[in-house]
Amino acid sequence: MQHRYHNHIPITCVMSLFLLLAANAQAQPHYSQVLQYAEKHNPTLQAATKRAEAEKTAAHLGALLPDPEIGAAYYWGDPAELGKRWDLHVTQSFDMPSVMIRKARLRNLEEQAAELNYQLVRTNLLLEIQEMCADWIYYHGVAEVYSRRRESAYHMAQLYQKRFETGDCSVLEYNRAQMYLADMQNMESEALLKEDHATHHLRLLAGGNDFPAFSPEYEPVKIESNFEDWYQALEMRNPTLRLLDNQVEASNQQMQLSRAEWLPTMDLGYNSENRVGETFRGVTVGLSIPLWSQQRAVRTARLRAEASQMELESQRSQIRTHLSCTFHRHATLMHNVESLKKALRQHDSQTYLEQALEAGEISLEQYLQQTDYYYNIELQIWETSHELELLHLFLYAVEL
Repeated sequence: MQHRYHNHIPITCVMSLFLLLAANAQAQPHYSQVLQYAEKHNPTLQAATKRAEAEKTAAHLGALLPDPEIGAAYYWGDPAELGKRWDLHVTQSFDMPSVMIRKARLRNLEEQAAELNYQLVRTNLLLEIQEMCADWIYYHGVAEVYSRRRESAYHMAQLYQKRFETGDCSVLEYNRAQMYLADMQNMESEALLKEDHATHHLRLLAGGNDFPAFSPEYEPVKIESNFEDWYQALEMRNPTLRLLDNQVEASNQQMQLSRAEWLPTMDLGYNSENRVGETFRGVTVGLSIPLWSQQRAVRTARLRAEASQMELESQRSQIRTHLSCTFHRHATLMHNVESLKKALRQHDSQTYLEQALEAGEISLEQYLQQTDYYYNIELQIWETSHELELLHLFLYAVEL
Protein backbone atom coordinates (compact mmCIF):
# COMPACT_ATOMS: atom_id res chain seq x y z
CA MET A 1 0.00 0.00 0.00
CA GLN A 2 1.35 3.38 -1.02
CA HIS A 3 0.40 6.70 0.47
CA ARG A 4 -0.36 9.94 -1.27
CA TYR A 5 2.83 11.80 -0.37
CA HIS A 6 5.59 9.25 -0.74
CA ASN A 7 4.62 6.79 -3.44
CA HIS A 8 6.72 8.53 -6.08
CA ILE A 9 10.12 8.12 -4.40
CA PRO A 10 12.15 5.37 -6.13
CA ILE A 11 13.56 3.57 -3.11
CA THR A 12 13.08 0.20 -1.47
CA CYS A 13 9.88 -1.12 0.08
CA VAL A 14 11.26 -0.27 3.49
CA MET A 15 11.73 3.29 2.35
CA SER A 16 8.14 3.36 1.15
CA LEU A 17 7.26 3.56 4.80
CA PHE A 18 9.55 6.45 5.62
CA LEU A 19 6.49 8.46 6.55
CA LEU A 20 7.16 7.69 10.21
CA LEU A 21 9.17 10.77 11.11
CA ALA A 22 7.54 13.12 13.54
CA ALA A 23 6.77 13.53 17.23
CA ASN A 24 5.48 15.92 19.88
CA ALA A 25 2.09 15.69 18.19
CA GLN A 26 -0.87 13.39 18.43
CA ALA A 27 -3.06 11.65 15.90
CA GLN A 28 -6.00 13.83 15.03
CA PRO A 29 -8.32 13.40 18.05
CA HIS A 30 -11.49 13.09 15.98
CA TYR A 31 -10.07 9.95 14.34
CA SER A 32 -8.91 8.28 17.56
CA GLN A 33 -12.04 6.20 18.17
CA VAL A 34 -11.99 4.92 14.59
CA LEU A 35 -8.33 3.93 14.98
CA GLN A 36 -8.95 2.19 18.28
CA TYR A 37 -11.84 0.25 16.79
CA ALA A 38 -9.90 -0.72 13.66
CA GLU A 39 -6.90 -1.84 15.72
CA LYS A 40 -9.12 -4.40 17.43
CA HIS A 41 -10.97 -5.63 14.35
CA ASN A 42 -8.75 -5.17 11.29
CA PRO A 43 -7.72 -8.65 10.02
CA THR A 44 -4.52 -7.39 8.38
CA LEU A 45 -3.28 -5.96 11.65
CA GLN A 46 -4.25 -9.10 13.54
CA ALA A 47 -2.28 -11.19 11.05
CA ALA A 48 0.70 -8.85 11.38
CA THR A 49 0.60 -9.28 15.16
CA LYS A 50 0.73 -13.07 14.84
CA ARG A 51 3.50 -12.86 12.26
CA ALA A 52 5.60 -10.64 14.52
CA GLU A 53 5.15 -13.08 17.40
CA ALA A 54 6.23 -15.96 15.15
CA GLU A 55 9.31 -14.07 13.93
CA LYS A 56 10.32 -13.17 17.48
CA THR A 57 10.01 -16.82 18.48
CA ALA A 58 11.92 -17.95 15.39
CA ALA A 59 14.78 -15.61 16.26
CA HIS A 60 15.52 -17.74 19.33
CA LEU A 61 14.85 -21.17 17.87
CA GLY A 62 18.51 -22.00 17.47
CA ALA A 63 20.28 -22.96 20.69
CA LEU A 64 23.47 -21.22 21.73
CA LEU A 65 25.21 -24.59 21.80
CA PRO A 66 25.12 -27.19 19.04
CA ASP A 67 23.39 -30.46 19.85
CA PRO A 68 25.50 -33.09 21.64
CA GLU A 69 26.50 -36.23 19.78
CA ILE A 70 26.02 -39.72 21.21
CA GLY A 71 27.42 -42.82 19.56
CA ALA A 72 27.72 -46.51 20.34
CA ALA A 73 29.42 -49.45 18.67
CA TYR A 74 29.27 -53.23 19.16
CA TYR A 75 32.01 -55.62 17.90
CA TRP A 76 32.49 -59.38 17.94
CA GLY A 77 35.88 -60.91 17.54
CA ASP A 78 37.10 -63.27 14.90
CA PRO A 79 38.23 -65.81 15.96
CA ALA A 80 35.51 -66.06 18.62
CA GLU A 81 38.08 -66.48 21.38
CA LEU A 82 38.79 -62.76 21.13
CA GLY A 83 35.42 -62.10 22.70
CA LYS A 84 33.09 -59.18 22.19
CA ARG A 85 33.51 -55.45 22.67
CA TRP A 86 31.21 -52.39 22.83
CA ASP A 87 32.02 -48.70 22.90
CA LEU A 88 30.06 -45.62 24.01
CA HIS A 89 31.00 -42.00 23.39
CA VAL A 90 29.31 -38.66 24.11
CA THR A 91 30.69 -35.35 22.77
CA GLN A 92 29.66 -31.74 23.01
CA SER A 93 31.01 -28.94 20.81
CA PHE A 94 31.63 -25.50 22.25
CA ASP A 95 32.07 -22.23 20.39
CA MET A 96 34.51 -19.72 21.71
CA PRO A 97 32.90 -17.11 24.03
CA SER A 98 33.27 -14.35 21.42
CA VAL A 99 31.29 -16.45 18.91
CA MET A 100 28.54 -17.16 21.42
CA ILE A 101 28.25 -13.45 22.27
CA ARG A 102 27.93 -12.46 18.59
CA LYS A 103 25.28 -15.10 17.96
CA ALA A 104 23.26 -13.93 20.97
CA ARG A 105 23.42 -10.32 19.76
CA LEU A 106 22.27 -11.34 16.29
CA ARG A 107 19.25 -13.13 17.79
CA ASN A 108 18.34 -10.03 19.77
CA LEU A 109 18.64 -7.88 16.64
CA GLU A 110 16.38 -10.26 14.73
CA GLU A 111 13.79 -9.97 17.48
CA GLN A 112 14.03 -6.16 17.39
CA ALA A 113 13.66 -6.20 13.60
CA ALA A 114 10.46 -8.25 13.90
CA GLU A 115 8.99 -5.68 16.29
CA LEU A 116 10.05 -2.74 14.10
CA ASN A 117 8.55 -4.37 11.02
CA TYR A 118 5.29 -4.85 12.89
CA GLN A 119 5.28 -1.21 13.98
CA LEU A 120 5.78 -0.12 10.38
CA VAL A 121 2.89 -2.29 9.18
CA ARG A 122 0.67 -1.06 12.00
CA THR A 123 1.42 2.62 11.47
CA ASN A 124 1.08 2.28 7.71
CA LEU A 125 -2.37 0.75 8.13
CA LEU A 126 -3.53 3.30 10.70
CA LEU A 127 -2.31 6.10 8.46
CA GLU A 128 -4.35 4.67 5.61
CA ILE A 129 -7.41 4.71 7.86
CA GLN A 130 -6.78 8.33 8.83
CA GLU A 131 -6.33 9.27 5.19
CA MET A 132 -9.63 7.62 4.35
CA CYS A 133 -11.28 9.56 7.20
CA ALA A 134 -9.84 12.74 5.67
CA ASP A 135 -11.21 11.70 2.27
CA TRP A 136 -14.65 11.10 3.76
CA ILE A 137 -14.66 14.57 5.36
CA TYR A 138 -13.61 16.10 2.05
CA TYR A 139 -16.30 14.35 0.00
CA HIS A 140 -18.88 15.10 2.68
CA GLY A 141 -17.96 18.79 2.57
CA VAL A 142 -18.01 18.89 -1.23
CA ALA A 143 -21.41 17.18 -1.23
CA GLU A 144 -22.73 19.86 1.12
CA VAL A 145 -21.44 22.61 -1.17
CA TYR A 146 -23.16 21.03 -4.16
CA SER A 147 -26.28 20.48 -2.08
CA ARG A 148 -26.50 24.23 -1.44
CA ARG A 149 -25.74 24.92 -5.09
CA ARG A 150 -28.50 22.53 -6.08
CA GLU A 151 -30.96 24.23 -3.71
CA SER A 152 -29.99 27.64 -5.07
CA ALA A 153 -30.30 26.34 -8.64
CA TYR A 154 -33.73 24.93 -7.81
CA HIS A 155 -35.00 28.27 -6.56
CA MET A 156 -33.50 29.96 -9.62
CA ALA A 157 -35.15 27.41 -11.93
CA GLN A 158 -38.50 27.97 -10.18
CA LEU A 159 -38.09 31.73 -10.59
CA TYR A 160 -37.42 31.45 -14.31
CA GLN A 161 -40.22 28.97 -14.80
CA LYS A 162 -42.63 31.54 -13.39
CA ARG A 163 -41.08 34.27 -15.52
CA PHE A 164 -41.28 32.07 -18.61
CA GLU A 165 -44.95 31.34 -17.93
CA THR A 166 -45.64 35.07 -17.65
CA GLY A 167 -43.48 35.96 -20.63
CA ASP A 168 -40.85 37.82 -18.58
CA CYS A 169 -37.88 35.79 -19.89
CA SER A 170 -36.80 34.09 -23.08
CA VAL A 171 -36.79 30.36 -23.71
CA LEU A 172 -32.99 30.51 -23.76
CA GLU A 173 -32.88 31.82 -20.20
CA TYR A 174 -35.48 29.31 -19.09
CA ASN A 175 -33.56 26.38 -20.61
CA ARG A 176 -30.30 27.69 -19.19
CA ALA A 177 -31.76 27.71 -15.67
CA GLN A 178 -33.14 24.18 -16.03
CA MET A 179 -29.87 22.81 -17.42
CA TYR A 180 -27.92 24.44 -14.60
CA LEU A 181 -30.20 22.73 -12.06
CA ALA A 182 -29.66 19.35 -13.74
CA ASP A 183 -25.90 19.91 -13.71
CA MET A 184 -25.89 20.71 -9.99
CA GLN A 185 -28.01 17.65 -9.24
CA ASN A 186 -25.49 15.52 -11.11
CA MET A 187 -22.49 17.07 -9.31
CA GLU A 188 -24.14 16.52 -5.92
CA SER A 189 -24.86 12.89 -6.82
CA GLU A 190 -21.22 12.27 -7.80
CA ALA A 191 -19.96 13.79 -4.53
CA LEU A 192 -22.38 11.63 -2.53
CA LEU A 193 -21.18 8.54 -4.39
CA LYS A 194 -17.56 9.34 -3.47
CA GLU A 195 -18.57 9.91 0.14
CA ASP A 196 -20.35 6.55 0.11
CA HIS A 197 -17.26 4.86 -1.36
CA ALA A 198 -15.11 6.30 1.44
CA THR A 199 -17.66 5.00 3.96
CA HIS A 200 -17.46 1.47 2.55
CA HIS A 201 -13.67 1.58 2.42
CA LEU A 202 -13.53 2.66 6.07
CA ARG A 203 -15.94 -0.12 6.98
CA LEU A 204 -13.65 -2.60 5.21
CA LEU A 205 -10.57 -1.31 7.03
CA ALA A 206 -12.48 -1.61 10.31
CA GLY A 207 -13.00 -5.32 9.72
CA GLY A 208 -16.23 -5.17 7.74
CA ASN A 209 -18.17 -3.51 10.54
CA ASP A 210 -19.61 -0.08 11.19
CA PHE A 211 -17.06 2.31 12.67
CA PRO A 212 -17.47 5.01 15.32
CA ALA A 213 -18.61 8.40 14.08
CA PHE A 214 -16.18 11.32 13.90
CA SER A 215 -16.36 15.04 13.25
CA PRO A 216 -17.14 16.03 9.63
CA GLU A 217 -14.74 18.98 9.91
CA TYR A 218 -10.96 19.19 9.80
CA GLU A 219 -9.44 20.32 13.04
CA PRO A 220 -6.93 23.20 13.00
CA VAL A 221 -3.39 22.00 12.35
CA LYS A 222 -0.10 23.36 13.63
CA ILE A 223 3.53 22.59 12.99
CA GLU A 224 6.90 23.88 14.17
CA SER A 225 8.13 26.98 12.37
CA ASN A 226 11.71 25.77 11.82
CA PHE A 227 12.33 22.58 9.87
CA GLU A 228 15.91 22.02 11.06
CA ASP A 229 14.94 22.09 14.74
CA TRP A 230 11.93 19.89 14.06
CA TYR A 231 13.88 17.32 12.07
CA GLN A 232 16.94 17.15 14.32
CA ALA A 233 14.79 16.56 17.38
CA LEU A 234 12.87 13.74 15.73
CA GLU A 235 15.29 11.96 13.42
CA MET A 236 16.40 9.33 15.93
CA ARG A 237 12.77 8.39 16.64
CA ASN A 238 12.07 7.48 13.04
CA PRO A 239 11.15 3.74 13.03
CA THR A 240 12.26 3.37 9.43
CA LEU A 241 15.70 4.70 10.24
CA ARG A 242 15.70 2.57 13.37
CA LEU A 243 15.02 -0.48 11.23
CA LEU A 244 17.84 0.48 8.88
CA ASP A 245 20.11 1.04 11.88
CA ASN A 246 19.12 -2.43 13.03
CA GLN A 247 20.14 -3.86 9.66
CA VAL A 248 23.47 -2.04 9.78
CA GLU A 249 24.15 -3.30 13.29
CA ALA A 250 23.17 -6.83 12.26
CA SER A 251 25.59 -6.64 9.31
CA ASN A 252 28.38 -5.43 11.60
CA GLN A 253 27.66 -8.21 14.08
CA GLN A 254 27.69 -10.75 11.25
CA MET A 255 31.08 -9.45 10.15
CA GLN A 256 32.40 -9.73 13.72
CA LEU A 257 30.92 -13.23 13.94
CA SER A 258 32.63 -14.29 10.71
CA ARG A 259 35.93 -13.10 12.10
CA ALA A 260 35.36 -14.88 15.39
CA GLU A 261 34.45 -18.12 13.61
CA TRP A 262 38.04 -18.40 12.43
CA LEU A 263 38.78 -19.54 15.97
CA PRO A 264 38.77 -23.32 16.56
CA THR A 265 35.72 -25.10 17.94
CA MET A 266 36.36 -27.28 20.98
CA ASP A 267 34.87 -30.76 21.39
CA LEU A 268 34.66 -32.20 24.90
CA GLY A 269 33.28 -35.64 25.55
CA TYR A 270 33.18 -38.94 27.44
CA ASN A 271 34.29 -42.26 25.95
CA SER A 272 33.87 -45.82 27.23
CA GLU A 273 35.47 -48.97 25.77
CA ASN A 274 34.43 -52.34 27.16
CA ARG A 275 36.05 -55.70 26.43
CA VAL A 276 35.81 -59.09 28.06
CA GLY A 277 37.24 -58.48 31.48
CA GLU A 278 38.48 -55.01 30.59
CA THR A 279 36.89 -51.55 30.74
CA PHE A 280 38.39 -48.27 29.64
CA ARG A 281 36.73 -44.95 30.41
CA GLY A 282 37.98 -41.41 29.87
CA VAL A 283 37.55 -37.89 28.62
CA THR A 284 38.08 -36.86 25.01
CA VAL A 285 39.09 -33.41 23.80
CA GLY A 286 39.28 -32.21 20.22
CA LEU A 287 39.55 -29.09 18.10
CA SER A 288 37.83 -28.26 14.82
CA ILE A 289 40.01 -25.83 12.85
CA PRO A 290 38.14 -23.86 10.11
CA LEU A 291 40.89 -23.82 7.51
CA TRP A 292 38.64 -23.67 4.40
CA SER A 293 35.02 -23.02 5.37
CA GLN A 294 35.56 -19.36 6.37
CA GLN A 295 37.86 -18.28 3.56
CA ARG A 296 35.43 -15.76 1.97
CA ALA A 297 32.95 -15.32 4.80
CA VAL A 298 34.67 -12.33 6.41
CA ARG A 299 35.05 -10.43 3.14
CA THR A 300 31.43 -11.12 2.20
CA ALA A 301 30.18 -9.96 5.59
CA ARG A 302 32.30 -6.80 5.41
CA LEU A 303 30.94 -5.89 1.98
CA ARG A 304 27.38 -6.42 3.19
CA ALA A 305 28.00 -4.21 6.21
CA GLU A 306 29.39 -1.46 4.00
CA ALA A 307 26.41 -1.76 1.65
CA SER A 308 23.97 -1.52 4.56
CA GLN A 309 25.70 1.61 5.86
CA MET A 310 25.60 3.23 2.43
CA GLU A 311 21.91 2.39 2.05
CA LEU A 312 21.17 3.92 5.43
CA GLU A 313 22.93 7.16 4.54
CA SER A 314 21.25 7.30 1.13
CA GLN A 315 17.78 6.78 2.52
CA ARG A 316 18.37 9.20 5.39
CA SER A 317 19.24 11.84 2.79
CA GLN A 318 16.13 11.05 0.73
CA ILE A 319 13.92 11.12 3.81
CA ARG A 320 15.30 14.48 4.84
CA THR A 321 14.87 15.99 1.38
CA HIS A 322 11.31 14.78 0.94
CA LEU A 323 10.24 15.77 4.44
CA SER A 324 11.74 19.22 3.95
CA CYS A 325 9.62 19.72 0.83
CA THR A 326 6.53 18.36 2.58
CA PHE A 327 7.16 20.51 5.66
CA HIS A 328 7.36 23.73 3.66
CA ARG A 329 4.38 22.84 1.48
CA HIS A 330 2.42 22.23 4.68
CA ALA A 331 3.25 25.76 5.84
CA THR A 332 2.26 27.22 2.46
CA LEU A 333 -1.09 25.41 2.42
CA MET A 334 -1.87 26.58 5.96
CA HIS A 335 -1.40 30.16 4.80
CA ASN A 336 -3.45 29.58 1.64
CA VAL A 337 -6.38 28.07 3.50
CA GLU A 338 -6.51 30.91 6.00
CA SER A 339 -6.31 33.51 3.22
CA LEU A 340 -9.15 31.91 1.26
CA LYS A 341 -11.37 31.58 4.31
CA LYS A 342 -10.74 35.18 5.31
CA ALA A 343 -11.48 36.46 1.81
CA LEU A 344 -14.71 34.46 1.62
CA ARG A 345 -15.87 35.72 5.02
CA GLN A 346 -15.20 39.35 4.17
CA HIS A 347 -16.41 39.46 0.58
CA ASP A 348 -19.23 36.93 0.25
CA SER A 349 -22.04 38.59 -1.73
CA GLN A 350 -24.19 35.58 -2.56
CA THR A 351 -27.19 36.91 -0.63
CA TYR A 352 -27.02 40.21 -2.53
CA LEU A 353 -26.72 38.36 -5.83
CA GLU A 354 -29.95 36.42 -5.18
CA GLN A 355 -31.74 39.64 -4.31
CA ALA A 356 -30.40 41.34 -7.42
CA LEU A 357 -31.49 38.43 -9.61
CA GLU A 358 -35.02 38.44 -8.22
CA ALA A 359 -35.20 42.19 -8.67
CA GLY A 360 -34.03 41.89 -12.28
CA GLU A 361 -30.96 44.04 -11.66
CA ILE A 362 -28.56 41.47 -13.14
CA SER A 363 -28.89 38.93 -15.92
CA LEU A 364 -28.97 35.17 -15.44
CA GLU A 365 -25.48 34.77 -16.88
CA GLN A 366 -24.11 37.46 -14.55
CA TYR A 367 -25.72 35.72 -11.60
CA LEU A 368 -24.39 32.28 -12.55
CA GLN A 369 -20.92 33.63 -13.20
CA GLN A 370 -20.73 35.32 -9.81
CA THR A 371 -22.30 32.49 -7.77
CA ASP A 372 -20.11 29.91 -9.48
CA TYR A 373 -17.10 31.99 -8.49
CA TYR A 374 -18.08 31.94 -4.80
CA TYR A 375 -18.93 28.25 -4.79
CA ASN A 376 -15.68 27.43 -6.56
CA ILE A 377 -13.82 29.32 -3.81
CA GLU A 378 -15.56 27.08 -1.27
CA LEU A 379 -14.57 23.98 -3.22
CA GLN A 380 -11.02 25.28 -3.44
CA ILE A 381 -10.96 25.72 0.33
CA TRP A 382 -12.12 22.13 0.78
CA GLU A 383 -9.57 20.84 -1.73
CA THR A 384 -6.68 22.74 -0.14
CA SER A 385 -7.79 21.79 3.37
CA HIS A 386 -7.95 18.15 2.27
CA GLU A 387 -4.39 18.22 0.94
CA LEU A 388 -3.23 20.03 4.08
CA GLU A 389 -4.85 17.37 6.26
CA LEU A 390 -3.16 14.57 4.32
CA LEU A 391 0.20 16.30 4.66
CA HIS A 392 -0.31 16.76 8.38
CA LEU A 393 -1.29 13.12 8.88
CA PHE A 394 1.75 12.07 6.87
CA LEU A 395 4.17 14.18 8.90
CA TYR A 396 2.78 13.15 12.28
CA ALA A 397 2.02 9.48 11.66
CA VAL A 398 4.73 8.45 14.15
CA GLU A 399 2.35 9.25 17.00
CA LEU A 400 -0.06 6.51 15.95
